[in-house]
Amino acid sequence: MKSAVLRSPFLWVGVLLLAALVGALVFSDGVAELARLSSDYQRQIQRTLSTALQDIRAGRGSLALWTLVAVCFGYGVVHTLGPGHGKAVVVAYFLDSTKPRAWIEGVFAGSWIAFTHTLAALLLAGALKFFFSAGLFGALREVRNVEILSYTLILLIGFWRLWAGLTGRLHDHAQGDHHNHDHHDDHHTPARRTVAGWLLLTAAGIAPCAGALIVVLLSVALGVAWAGVVGVIAIALGMAITLSAVGMASMVAHRLIIGDGRSQEIGRFTAIAASLIVIATAGTLLLGALDRLFR
Repeated sequence: MKSAVLRSPFLWVGVLLLAALVGALVFSDGVAELARLSSDYQRQIQRTLSTALQDIRAGRGSLALWTLVAVCFGYGVVHTLGPGHGKAVVVAYFLDSTKPRAWIEGVFAGSWIAFTHTLAALLLAGALKFFFSAGLFGALREVRNVEILSYTLILLIGFWRLWAGLTGRLHDHAQGDHHNHDHHDDHHTPARRTVAGWLLLTAAGIAPCAGALIVVLLSVALGVAWAGVVGVIAIALGMAITLSAVGMASMVAHRLIIGDGRSQEIGRFTAIAASLIVIATAGTLLLGALDRLFR
C-alpha cells in the first residue's frame, strides 16, 4: 500500500510544486541583495505616493487619484513579494492538515492576512494620531515593535504545532475512528487545527504595513484623509491578490500530495514540515527585527 502511494505521479508533482514554493520563500526571505532591492524600490514607490497625495490636495484632477491607486496597488504586490509578509505562513497553513482544503480557502487565507496587515496600519495610525501625536519616524518605530510581537506569536504557534505533530495529535477523526477509545478528544482535532490555522494567519497579519501607515499619516497631514483610505484599500487589494496566488499554489500542492486521504503518515509529515517552515521563518524575521531595534 505504501509503495503504491509513493509511486503516485500526483504525489511527486505536489512535492515538486511544494519544493518550488519553499525555494521561492527561501530566496525572497533569505537573499540580502533581493531584500535591499525590494526595500529601495518600496522607498521609491513611497516618494511617488507622497507626490500623488500632494497633487490630490492641490486639486489636480482625477489623474492624481488614479496614480495613487495604481502606485498603491503596485506597492502591495512588491511589498508582499519582499521578505516576510505572510508568504511562508500561507504555505504552512495549507500543509498543516491531513485532508485537502477547499479551493476557496486559498483566496480567504491570503485575503485575511492582507486585510489584517492593512487594518493594523489604520488602527495604529489612528492611535498615534489621537493619543500620542507621534511623527513619521516614531510611527515606524512602533511598527517595528508590533512586528516583534507578531513574529514572536508566529514562533510560539509554530512550536505548538510542531509539538502536536511530533506527539501524534494531528490525525483527523475520520482517519482515526479505530482509536476512539484511546483518544477521546479526536473529534476536537479538526476544530483545533482550524483555530490554530486562523490564529497563525492573524498573527502574521497584525504587523502593520509600513507603506499603508505612511499613506495614512501623509494623507491626514495634507488634509486628504479620504485619499489615504483609498490608497490603503488599493494596497490591501495588491497584497490580497499576491498572497491568494501563493495560497492557491500551496493548496494545489497539498491536494496533490495528500490526495483523498492518501496516507495518514504523509499527512503527518507535511504538518510537521509546515511547523518547521513557520519556526524557521518566524525565527529569522524575529532575529532581524531585534537586530534592527538595537542597532
